[in-house]
Amino acid sequence: MTENQDQFDGLPVRQIWREAYGFVFSVPGRVIATALVPFGIYILISLGVQLTVFNETVMNFYGAISQFEELSTEDPDAAFTAMVPLVGSAISMFFWVAILGILGGLAGAMMASAWHRTTLIGLDADRTGFGFFFGRSELSYFGRALLMFLITFAALFAYAIVATIVYAIVVALIAVPATVVAGGVDVIALVLMIPLVLGGVLVWLYLWSKMIMSLPAAALGIKGFGLAQSWSATRGHVGRLMITYAGLMLPPFLLGMGIGWAIELAMPTPTDLSQITDAILTRSTLVAMVPNFVITVFSTALVASGMSYTYYRLGQPPEWVEKVF
Repeated sequence: MTENQDQFDGLPVRQIWREAYGFVFSVPGRVIATALVPFGIYILISLGVQLTVFNETVMNFYGAISQFEELSTEDPDAAFTAMVPLVGSAISMFFWVAILGILGGLAGAMMASAWHRTTLIGLDADRTGFGFFFGRSELSYFGRALLMFLITFAALFAYAIVATIVYAIVVALIAVPATVVAGGVDVIALVLMIPLVLGGVLVWLYLWSKMIMSLPAAALGIKGFGLAQSWSATRGHVGRLMITYAGLMLPPFLLGMGIGWAIELAMPTPTDLSQITDAILTRSTLVAMVPNFVITVFSTALVASGMSYTYYRLGQPPEWVEKVF
């Protein structure tokens, strides 16, 4: 039995956490250097898009929402007239969000691919350090990640339909006895929402745990280990994989939420959407730029390291693949 097959038995979650956090935070400069070019280019492009197009699109959307909310419900013609710019601005905003999402995904694919190679080939391997690396491996990485996103989105959409039906039925069934207590329906409905939302998170985490090991293989140029092979290789280990990735994703996510909350307290956004200006949107972006960059690149490195180590244990990689840390 090979070394990585031996380590694979039981899939040691805490060991993978120690390895991922230990490796990433032992070379913080290397993490920044690996991310600086791809994410730096993305930040410059996204900032340019925001200043020239996106801010105006967002303000138009907020303005359309404010106008729609002020209309009388007794005038359907006016409501329809106000709905047209609202839908138009929403479509425009979605278009630019999608464009920025694709650009961010490409930047993430370049940084994560380089980090996979750093983790599974070596610190001095080609295409691992400071620079702009974009070729077949990165494109394959992005394509697989996009396919994973679309599969997950479709599954979550179906789950949302089922969860909404279940939610409506249960609330309807408990509504009559709950009216005995003032506000009882609201409390019960909120309590019911929590497991449904958690169920959606578990669906997402399950699907990504089954497919995500195909990404390190793409970064290494291994074409024979795609989503189907990843799905098969994870059989019997999904629970531990979900815990593993949750432990790598959750802390940076909570940290990002905390920093966002602190920025909002320091520079609150007007509650009246019509009062949000171009200057306010630009200021929020510039203030959050550095902390968002740091959190994004370190969380990308953490998750990529975890993916690399689970692929090393479960994916039966070629002999030239090694675990650096």
